Amino acid sequence: MTDRQLIVNADDFGLSQSINQGILESHRRGIVTSTTVLANGRAFEQGMELLKSTPGLGVGVHLNVLRGPPLLDPAELPEITRQGRLYLSWKRLPVALFRRERLQIEREYRAQIERVLAQGIPVTHLDGEKHHQQFPPLFSLVLRLAESYRIPALRCAMETPTLQHGLTKMVKVSMLNLMIWSNLRRLPHGPIRHADHQTGIAMTGNMQPLHLEQTLRTLSPGIHELCCHPGRVDATHRLETRDFGSFYIDSTREAELAILTAPSIRQALQDADIRLISYAHLS
Repeated sequence: MTDRQLIVNADDFGLSQSINQGILESHRRGIVTSTTVLANGRAFEQGMELLKSTPGLGVGVHLNVLRGPPLLDPAELPEITRQGRLYLSWKRLPVALFRRERLQIEREYRAQIERVLAQGIPVTHLDGEKHHQQFPPLFSLVLRLAESYRIPALRCAMETPTLQHGLTKMVKVSMLNLMIWSNLRRLPHGPIRHADHQTGIAMTGNMQPLHLEQTLRTLSPGIHELCCHPGRVDATHRLETRDFGSFYIDSTREAELAILTAPSIRQALQDADIRLISYAHLS
């Protein structure tokens, strides 16, 4: 058996119908094996119906308190919403978690997890919008929720950035790695699993086919997760995401879809003897 395995997880399922379409296309024609669902996305219900007929695609929850409309009444979340929308950010998290926001975040997290579980689809793992769940006080909460809802895995693996990603990306990923290192020290040995290595975070918004091929061909032994954001983008997408703001350049979603479905990428996996899996295989 190969000693290199790869989870290819597409974030933001449920954000819009065209994003749903692109992620499913990247699974059926490409290498995507897993996705995480935005439970507060405008295309959540349409996406769930599609997932019920796609049993080979692993499904996690993309926890989100940063943007879009909350699932709970905004009046119940006065500290983490503004004008009816979620509005926390990396800058506000350190202050927010030492006040009443912690309880409000937990309540919104629970509503999002329970909305996905109510669809009858097995939830394979938890991750978060803009990786905000890696902030150590929040990670403790997410770990507790995973145990409470018997969700078997979390996104919690460090990535090795290079100068090829640019200095700004190197600094951001290095800072994220420090938090993940702290989280891994507290992650108990037991039922909650995670990948050994992470890749793709430094490629966000700038995935290049040759760079991805080179990355895949040189993966170290172990279980890796490739985080990605493929999708189709059309006028309906822009209408459905008007309440979400723009954390991701829409044109790059189409570019990632093309890369993840390219025959050369699958060939790179075969040449490197890498086995595609999902988070479901970790449980």
